[in-house]
Amino acid sequence: METVIVIVAIVFFVIYLFAQDSKKETTREKYGEAIGQVAHSAASTIAGIAHDIAEPASKKEIRLARETLAYRNGQLYRFEYYSEKERIKELLDVDESFEKSLNLLGLSAERWKKIGKHIFYVGVIKYLSREHSDYIKKNQDFIRKRILNEWGKDPHMKVYPDTLRKALGYFNISEEEWIKYGDTVIDMYNINDNKDVEEYGIITQIMPMPNNKHLL
Repeated sequence: METVIVIVAIVFFVIYLFAQDSKKETTREKYGEAIGQVAHSAASTIAGIAHDIAEPASKKEIRLARETLAYRNGQLYRFEYYSEKERIKELLDVDESFEKSLNLLGLSAERWKKIGKHIFYVGVIKYLSREHSDYIKKNQDFIRKRILNEWGKDPHMKVYPDTLRKALGYFNISEEEWIKYGDTVIDMYNINDNKDVEEYGIITQIMPMPNNKHLL
């Protein structure tokens, strides 16, 4: 009985908190909206639990393997500390646990490494083609020119143009085209029109960020 009372008290407290955040005008409207939100949240939780229970073990294994793949791909795609060579190497390495996930998806380690390298270099081109205060915006051609021609003179910045040149070279894109078009070259050259990349180049989404980096 005490347990039931505690649960009821918690539910009412949660409803109260939702009501305090409500933008509705009257108390009745506020609590009506709050009850609806709590009910929706509870329904979603129950549906999630039911899905987990009903999901066959084989399907769950595949789903988790794809989540593991997407997470590693996302780490490579968004990695921007190009001077940390060992970390990049680690992300492109395949340990026993990751290999198990790849095998479940029908991917060999070597096949994935090509996909991983592709994703990493696409991320480099994207990252250096955007305004870092707002990643929705492309940087201007004079900034791209400065990245390639001026940053290399600074020992602390040199790693960026060096890595960018490797990325452009990997896809046979000229520096002049990148300066002129930025990351539009990815579509111009149909870089991602690759069967393996389309199927296995999935990337974990990240939480929204003020500079819109999550939209890269």
